[in-house]
Amino acid sequence: MKAQMMLFLVILTVFAVSAQTACAGDKFYTDGPDINISVYGTNEVQAGADTTVTLLVQNKGLIDMKIVQDQYMTPDYLPNTAKAGVVALKPGNSPFVVKSDPQVFGDLPSGYMKTVSFDVFVPEDAKSGNYQMTAVVEYQYMENSDQVGTDAISYDFKTETVKIPVNIVLKPSVSFEITNLTSRDLNAGGEGYIYMDITNNGTDTAKTLSIFLNPSGQSPVTPVENGVFAGDLKPGETITTGFKAAISDDASSDQTYPVQVYGVYKDYEGLPAKTEPVSVGIGFKSKIQFDVTGGPAVAYSGQECLIYVTYKNTGGATAYYAQGRISVVDPFSSSDTNVYLGDMKPGDSALAVYKVTVSSGATAKNYSLDSEIRYNDIENNNYVSDTIKVIVKVEDSMTTGIAVIAVIVILILAAAGYIVHKKRAGRK
Repeated sequence: MKAQMMLFLVILTVFAVSAQTACAGDKFYTDGPDINISVYGTNEVQAGADTTVTLLVQNKGLIDMKIVQDQYMTPDYLPNTAKAGVVALKPGNSPFVVKSDPQVFGDLPSGYMKTVSFDVFVPEDAKSGNYQMTAVVEYQYMENSDQVGTDAISYDFKTETVKIPVNIVLKPSVSFEITNLTSRDLNAGGEGYIYMDITNNGTDTAKTLSIFLNPSGQSPVTPVENGVFAGDLKPGETITTGFKAAISDDASSDQTYPVQVYGVYKDYEGLPAKTEPVSVGIGFKSKIQFDVTGGPAVAYSGQECLIYVTYKNTGGATAYYAQGRISVVDPFSSSDTNVYLGDMKPGDSALAVYKVTVSSGATAKNYSLDSEIRYNDIENNNYVSDTIKVIVKVEDSMTTGIAVIAVIVILILAAAGYIVHKKRAGRK
């Protein structure tokens, strides 16, 4: 009987302890969330470029005391959890431009972390050095909870705003300013040179600098030699450099077209670096082209004739060692269709004399013959012009015309002689 009583007391004790544990609640004491901000990854940025600054948001808030008693209800929220968190990045004492809106990181329990990213523009003229931006963090947390009776809790939330410094390093860099942009002997359909002055507006020396020229988009400007070695270029120094380039045949000289200039160098740490590309507009002269001036050339059927054609350079550059060529078709033939014209500057004219033979019985009318001019540019590159139409007027043979005139003259003289003879006979 005694053993049974002892077993009953043990069971009753275990049940009582279990019931107390199941009904027990927690009450917390804390100073709330402890938000920390740091740069995730590198905190170095470069002048004259868009960059992404990623921040790591951490909650290090601790629970100072936790009381577990059966008269407490456990609250639904931990008082060291940051809720509905938002962080904004401000320039602080930096010259940077923050392009992103405030970023939401939401609920952040203690011991957890999240990342938020911001697009930041660093002006080209910003000086290298250490800058302090400001992260403005706003969140809510459960500041207090009051238990109402045995089955209800009321909560008191507090909104907190904290400002946390963010250290950003603007490292020394090289940036280009381009002035005195000119072109020489550059025309549509040909090759020439582009010259420019390049100034290092940055804060770093560009060691073993190489400068490159690249077309931008659908630009008709194509570098023939797109890279030059410039050596070392210190901050504030200027170098004059040139690039050989070609212009597409159909480009309009009434417009300027973009190209990009950038440099590759070794920075202050001896590491490879590249400048931000600078876009510039390139102008050039019109394409070398020719027109025929004056009236149609004249030839006679059944005869070998000289036809005279005057060509005029209506383009924007000199055509060197120009040679004219005419293509003959029926009723024309020729054993020599090439004529040397010499150098032709813009606006110059040159006379070409072609020897052709017109077949007998050719219809008297205007004929259109194709001609072209082969020439060199200033770089001694050889080109052939677009087709130039030459109008040749074919007339009846000069021999036939002279014979007709001779017959008419003879008839007139015979008639005059007959009249004179009749007058003399009447006088007798």
